[in-house]
Amino acid sequence: MSAPPDRRLHRRGWLIIVAGVVVVASVAGIVAALTASDDDDTGITPTRDVSVGDRAEIGDEAPDFELPALEGDGTVRLSDFRGRPVVLNFWASYCKPCRDEFPLFKEALRKHTDEDLAVVGVAFEDIPSDSRAFVRKLRADWPNGVDERGAVGRNDYGIRALPQTFFIRRDGTIADRFFAGLTSEADLQEPLEKILN
Repeated sequence: MSAPPDRRLHRRGWLIIVAGVVVVASVAGIVAALTASDDDDTGITPTRDVSVGDRAEIGDEAPDFELPALEGDGTVRLSDFRGRPVVLNFWASYCKPCRDEFPLFKEALRKHTDEDLAVVGVAFEDIPSDSRAFVRKLRADWPNGVDERGAVGRNDYGIRALPQTFFIRRDGTIADRFFAGLTSEADLQEPLEKILN
């Protein structure tokens, strides 16, 4: 003897609901696992500090790198600036705070010519043609390297969000690190003093 049709429909409805819940939970788990990965290539710039590990911390020697130059055929190598105080800035053309920082770096270079200050930019996980247009529009005349896949920024410097700026002493050690956009000359003053003196 079989169950009445109403009862079979009721049971089938519950089975569909349970199956739906299992599918939704599985998809949510997969999404959570993917977004927690260290190899996040979404291009999204988080608004909180999400740097990782003990990479490139204050007091450490800044990891050397050699990247293709954004403009021209050469390369940009951090060790070429050894002996000079360096502002190392990781940025991207789509990053609004990065746009706000560039005039501050330009002014800092002008003010600290006598101290031989260098600014070195790294276009991080950005489209090179967009990076070039960005630099030209903002008239950034300092060396910029291309870290298109983010290997230097992510692996050596622990970059997970933009912008990030490292202030490097003449001896190559990191004096300070700024995790958010620099918005004023006052923001730059203290970390610059650490590398200029």
